[in-house]
Amino acid sequence: MAALQQAATSTFESLALLFPEPCGTDGVEFIPLASAVSVSFHGTSHGRCVVGVTTGVLSALAENMLGASAAPDARLQRDALGELANVVTGNVLPMVHGAAAVFRLDAPATEGVSPFEALAGETQLALTRLQMDEGEAILALFARVEPAVAGAGTAAAVAQT
Repeated sequence: MAALQQAATSTFESLALLFPEPCGTDGVEFIPLASAVSVSFHGTSHGRCVVGVTTGVLSALAENMLGASAAPDARLQRDALGELANVVTGNVLPMVHGAAAVFRLDAPATEGVSPFEALAGETQLALTRLQMDEGEAILALFARVEPAVAGAGTAAAVAQT
């Protein structure tokens, strides 16, 4: 969980000029999210990184990333969230798998009503919740469980970071 939290915190700070603080993950399923996106990755391992944010964070990150004086329209807000999710994913994977690991990232995809539930064949490696003055963000890292690997090495790598 530390790698995801660290990657998310530094990305929110540098890309969106928002300053998150970690908090507990109890009750994350009850937080009203404005939007959630995922970025699937393929390479050394396969999985996805999910980022969900509340309304205040969604508008603030779009305003800050685009240099706008008012909240951009909903499409631009979702695009900004997708870009933030891309950067978080690109930052967390080398922390988990090492700098030499190679990955291909898919375009961000909008998540449905249960974005933080593992899909068939996935295991949740990390879940983190961040609070900001503007609201909250929830992030999760999932890995596809490959039959030959059984995911033990990846789970151990995340636990050690």
